[in-house]
Amino acid sequence: MSMRTALLIGFTVAVLCGCLRKEILDDINIESAVGFDEAGKGKIRGTVLIPVYKKGETANKTLTAVSPAAKDVLEELQYKTSEPLVNGSIETALYGKRLAKRGIFPFVDQFHRDASIGTRLYLAVVDGTAERLLEGHYGRQGSGIYLSNLLKQNIEQRDLPKTNLHLFLKTYYADGKDPFLPYIRRVGEDVQVTGVALFRNDRMVDAIGRSDLFYFKIAADAYSEGTHPIRLDRQNYVSIKNISTKRTISFSGPKTRPHIHVHLVLEGVVREYKRGAFTFDVRRSVERTFEQQIRSKTAALLRRFQEKHIDPIGFGDLAASRYRQFRHRDFYKNYSRLPIRVTVDVTIRDTGIIE
Repeated sequence: MSMRTALLIGFTVAVLCGCLRKEILDDINIESAVGFDEAGKGKIRGTVLIPVYKKGETANKTLTAVSPAAKDVLEELQYKTSEPLVNGSIETALYGKRLAKRGIFPFVDQFHRDASIGTRLYLAVVDGTAERLLEGHYGRQGSGIYLSNLLKQNIEQRDLPKTNLHLFLKTYYADGKDPFLPYIRRVGEDVQVTGVALFRNDRMVDAIGRSDLFYFKIAADAYSEGTHPIRLDRQNYVSIKNISTKRTISFSGPKTRPHIHVHLVLEGVVREYKRGAFTFDVRRSVERTFEQQIRSKTAALLRRFQEKHIDPIGFGDLAASRYRQFRHRDFYKNYSRLPIRVTVDVTIRDTGIIE
């Protein structure tokens, strides 16, 4: 590279950097979470959560505004603060239950169009109002980080399937799959994951409770961590940990009314068992019990999805990749009556420290 070229590049970089808008952290309000609720008469209530950094902990400040349009809500909030609101650090966006039933796409799309917000932004539906949940104080690092870590931990270590802004929009625009989001609730001074909110297009039409989350995740996503208890009788149970799963979905028959076969393979380690020695016969009994439990619970969930005419598993997308000249419209005309068979193979690969 010649000296002249190097000087030209250096001059160009210097000029461009000088054009950037400089923002001093002490002179702005950084939003860490935002929530939207229905406010009646076609209006929307928006709430932003702003961390206030103090020695030893992080306090929380909320601002609320009401407006007819989603984008205008955040603009209205600018009139309520002496420093500019900056949304590039938003980690979680929440939607109240009533608003979610009406449709949330306008409130999701605005984040998609904002280049300062990453596509890994967590979205969640609140059983109640987002405003009340954001008014709580959770964790020493601030409520925004607490909510983000809560969802991240339950996705990576527990029973929530993977979900974020990118995945929600991907399934929203897809012809063969419906979106879902975490369903959370404020309980006293805590926030709990209570299930998964299920959508048809951008409207919430159903919710899965926490007792069914495990079966939903292994059908909709891959499972690589976590623990699940298996009740053997009224007084005895066995706890399985380090669970990993694989899912295979196959189709047979005509493309408009195929037979669907869902095959689930699960491996795990026994963490706790209190009925004596964990013999080979006991191991086989636990494996068969777990297989039957997964088969019946998963089949019931899939029938429920058919009755609600929603497809969070993505059968339509998978069928489109198996058949030529596939039409989603023809597939979903018969979706509620399609035969779906679930088979399960469970392997206890180790019995851990109980041996």
